[in-house]
Amino acid sequence: MIRPPALRSGDRVALVCPAGPVDDVRIDRAMDRCRELELEPVPGRAIRARAGYLAGTDAERAGDLAAAIAGDVSAIWAIRGGYGTLRTLQHVDLAPLVARPRAFIGFSDNTAIELALYRLGLVSFHGPHAGHPHFPAATAAAFRTVLQRAEPAGLLPTGVEVQSPPLTLVSGRAEGPLIGGNLALLAATCGTPYQPATEGALLFIEDVSEPLYRIDRMLMQLRLAGLLDGLAGLIFGEFTAMEDPILRSEAADEGCLEEILHDLVAPLGVPTALGLPFGHGRENWTLPLGVRARFDADAATIELLEPAVA
Repeated sequence: MIRPPALRSGDRVALVCPAGPVDDVRIDRAMDRCRELELEPVPGRAIRARAGYLAGTDAERAGDLAAAIAGDVSAIWAIRGGYGTLRTLQHVDLAPLVARPRAFIGFSDNTAIELALYRLGLVSFHGPHAGHPHFPAATAAAFRTVLQRAEPAGLLPTGVEVQSPPLTLVSGRAEGPLIGGNLALLAATCGTPYQPATEGALLFIEDVSEPLYRIDRMLMQLRLAGLLDGLAGLIFGEFTAMEDPILRSEAADEGCLEEILHDLVAPLGVPTALGLPFGHGRENWTLPLGVRARFDADAATIELLEPAVA
């Protein structure tokens, strides 16, 4: 895997919206967050555009991303997720980002770009959005440790703002490259050029606003598509806002989700845990795709064994 250069104080960071629209509050928050991290924000020209549930037309969103790739910036940071990132992939060439490596950072719908970069051999970063309202100390510490130091980050820090304690589903420890992201996007890329090869990997998964029956269906899709075959370990982050429109109840308790995971993934027999601090909760680790890590399902820890940046 090709590693992008480490971020340093004063580096210019492009802010883009490949998915859903943003308002001035979120844009201002993203700009301030860059400055708090001693980075210089470079907002995309079209970040205030809107086309229904998208942050502008496909051409506008892809144009901002292409301009960031071609521009004089040290990283590209998504302001938010939502929907629409997959639609940009047919309009932008990501190869120049591999030829002149820079970090791409985001999660949720931006998993699409990260999986595309993974297939091209470039490390990208499933991490907090620049405009997210929550950026607690542990999230900031993981961001800095992973992106600003050209050495193995070691154990990622755990804060106090996770929604509930992690749950071990299958005991054990495993090592392998980190691959994964948002469950809906992992399912959506099945059968496309962006479907990742996962054999021997530590597959990490998170999602938001998905009722249990849809989580069940998407995990089955991954299983039938072969993405769960030969895994070293399986790591589930936080699944939030799981209101089930059929049951008309809040199904966010791990009891219900735990049953699904015991049925569908525990039989794989690889170390598995639920509720680690990444995803749409208040805490959000920065996880580099393609970097080798050690996962302890009993301690609910991830230790990065290689540098994520150069």
